[in-house]
Amino acid sequence: MTDFALQRHVQAPVEAVWRAWTTREGIATWWWPQLPDTTYELEPRVGGSYHFESKAAGIGVHGEFSTVDEPRRLELTWMWIGGDVQDVPDHVRVDLRPDGDGTSVTVTHQVNQPGDTGEGLRQGWGDVLDRLAVTALP
Repeated sequence: MTDFALQRHVQAPVEAVWRAWTTREGIATWWWPQLPDTTYELEPRVGGSYHFESKAAGIGVHGEFSTVDEPRRLELTWMWIGGDVQDVPDHVRVDLRPDGDGTSVTVTHQVNQPGDTGEGLRQGWGDVLDRLAVTALP
């Protein structure tokens, strides 16, 4: 098992960052906007599911929300679509907290796949969080 955490500062209030994580319209602005066929489905409630997928790129992710503590924390399972099949879901925690003129966003990813160092995931999270940090949120 491998854990890693990444943090970014977003120039928007916590409530706006929460909506960016928990609405289809919000997440579509920064998750994979470079993949125009990506579909986003999410039900941000305990036991609710999410499913983000780009069929053209052959990638996607899905899982369930285990914690929805508005506007502070999301916890969810993480299973890739395409590529190697995961036997056990990973666990992701997203923490939001007010930070000066914006919001501190920390993503902690627990990798539960044997032999996976998490480097690809770390790069992917870095990419999406970098986009979130520069996206103008209402």
